[in-house]
Amino acid sequence: MANGIDNLKRNLKIQLEQSSLYKSTHNWFTNLAEKDQKLVKLLGIVVSIAIVYSWVWSPVSQKRDSAIKRYESEMAFHTKMKENAYLFGAGTSTSAGGNKSILSTVNNTAKVKNIHLKRFEPDGDTGLRIWLDKVNFNSAIDWLELLESSRGIKVEQISIDKVEPGIVNIRAVLKS
Repeated sequence: MANGIDNLKRNLKIQLEQSSLYKSTHNWFTNLAEKDQKLVKLLGIVVSIAIVYSWVWSPVSQKRDSAIKRYESEMAFHTKMKENAYLFGAGTSTSAGGNKSILSTVNNTAKVKNIHLKRFEPDGDTGLRIWLDKVNFNSAIDWLELLESSRGIKVEQISIDKVEPGIVNIRAVLKS
């Protein structure tokens, strides 16, 4: 393998030295004064650095900056989605039991789960009485579990009456 590479290098060098462009450039460079040769070498180094900068460094730097901006944008979007996950019936909210009233939290999550509150009324400062008529039992239990696990709203009292298979009436007192 090493012999093949050495042969290739040797053949390329021979072909380069035999080309008319190389011969004329080499003759021009060797006929320059020593001071001019140093200047041409310095100019070659400067041009090489400029080419590397413009063809390699600058595009890589621009891609990096673009990736950082995209990352920051995605993180902002992720944070906003996480803060509003309760609207979609999943995830945890940073405002669970915080600034939002129990009524707005219960109402918003009920809408997400397609549960219609027939009637509701406050029960003290942190409580809410709710009436649900003819709701799917599994959906109602999922909704109540969501309220407890991600919103910190607990069922203090509950009464469930079967209307027909899978359909129930619920009366409950919720507390935050």
